[in-house]
Amino acid sequence: MQTNKTWANRVADYVDELEVVATNVQQLVANSRIQTKASAASEVAESGLELLEAVGRLETMVEQREQLLSDAQAPASGTTLIEKLRQSGEIDLADRSQSVAHIIATTHQAAVSLFVCQYHLASHSQEILRLLAGLDTPRTYRRSGSGEERERGGGQLFNDAA
Repeated sequence: MQTNKTWANRVADYVDELEVVATNVQQLVANSRIQTKASAASEVAESGLELLEAVGRLETMVEQREQLLSDAQAPASGTTLIEKLRQSGEIDLADRSQSVAHIIATTHQAAVSLFVCQYHLASHSQEILRLLAGLDTPRTYRRSGSGEERERGGGQLFNDAA
């Protein structure tokens, strides 16, 4: 392995690795989404562990990025790798980096949506039982008012129907 790589070559290697990791995370989020829709709870838990490991790899890459940003060979101007690459004339690599950044951003959005969905599905059975029994429960998302009434369950629906 060559140790005297230029800064741009080291960034290219970093982007290669980042793309592999980001694509893996993207695929795991997509698989978790499919498994959530199919209600395969055991598969969701297993893929959750894989996703956690892949996200951990992605987090370790932040340190590598920081090292590349502060490298002595890096252009002085710019606060991101993309800005520094554009400043140094590495337009193709900057565009590729932008593409990988887009993968990460869309995967982040999908992961947050998936988390919210799984959070609400996890308590779905309890929520149905609460509604059938007519039990009170605090609101999921509290408003700023402090004197709010508690949300009423749906048990009265069956009483009214009878």
